[in-house]
Amino acid sequence: MGLTSPGTLSLLILLAFGCMAATVRAWPRAAAPGHRAVGARALMLVGCQSSVLLTLVAALNAHYLFYGSWTDLLSAAGGGAQAHRPAGGNAAAATRVVRTVQAGLDPGPRAEHVPAKDGQVERLDIRGVRTGLASQAYVYLPPQYFQRASAARRFPVVILLAGYPAADRLVWIRQGHVPEDAARAQARGRIQPMIYVMMRPTVVRGWDTECADVPGGPQVETFFAQDVPEAVAGTYRVPRDRSGWALAGYSTGGFCAAKLAMLHSDRFSAAVSMAGHFDALMDPTTRDLYGGSRAVRRSDDLVWRLRNLPAPPVSILVASADVGEKTFPSAQRFMRAARPPLVVDKVLLRSGGHNFKTFRKYIPPSVRWLSARLRGE
Repeated sequence: MGLTSPGTLSLLILLAFGCMAATVRAWPRAAAPGHRAVGARALMLVGCQSSVLLTLVAALNAHYLFYGSWTDLLSAAGGGAQAHRPAGGNAAAATRVVRTVQAGLDPGPRAEHVPAKDGQVERLDIRGVRTGLASQAYVYLPPQYFQRASAARRFPVVILLAGYPAADRLVWIRQGHVPEDAARAQARGRIQPMIYVMMRPTVVRGWDTECADVPGGPQVETFFAQDVPEAVAGTYRVPRDRSGWALAGYSTGGFCAAKLAMLHSDRFSAAVSMAGHFDALMDPTTRDLYGGSRAVRRSDDLVWRLRNLPAPPVSILVASADVGEKTFPSAQRFMRAARPPLVVDKVLLRSGGHNFKTFRKYIPPSVRWLSARLRGE
């Protein structure tokens, strides 16, 4: 059974109720004085409390999708990480892409689906020749992409990056409801038709790489800044210059979005950071991303870059909350350091935790903000 499956949660609920029922029945027998009886009562209490706590944690994880599989959970605990080396061959060769057409706004097929009316979600399996890294992307194409009147039109692109570990590969679809919301907003004329490339930043299992080019390790920044745009541009009708390209993400994905836009302003013109930090982190999930080099770590620190290097010509939307958001102090430092030609806007909630229930509130205004800034061809 999967970590977030109903079967797993049902089994844990049954275990918790079973433990409580067994404790009620056995408690009178353990009521006698003596060390053994006291120890038995303590074990029963600890066992029941542990089963209830485990059930609550599993329910929260199933709702917020912190971890979507046993592998993700074990990897986050410190095992299973593998360094990826670039694949052999010519680095100038085209990035390899496998395109799978999915019917409807989710990966499940529907017989009545009409792309020119409903839009379409497709899956791309991307392997970067430059980096040797591989990842899946789910791509939402608006109805206009399939309409005869727009046959020569190139649509703006938004690359959406989830947080770490982003357990569910379909988190932007199942939890974020991006295709449905985009289709509804487009139909009402609130946003322009755009292409959404929905991904996870976790391309090396069990390692929060913070979208960094790790010295001697995986080149994740290059993968998202070069391999992924190349794969998208080679597959779909998209703009040929930066004015039609942007990134957005939540949590770690928000940091990645802002970082990639700032460091690769020749490719991207805008980014949205939803509850993202702006400092160069180093903790048990990231390990040492910087090869022990202070200079390399500072180059990933977006606040340090704004204070010490020329500002890039990009627009950044900071979406955060005044109360309850642990990354807000970092966002404040970033906004205070911002200067032209960098343009920073903000969407602030009065309160909100670092969870998908709050992240979900940032998505509609972020998409509207991006729509107002991107240009197709």
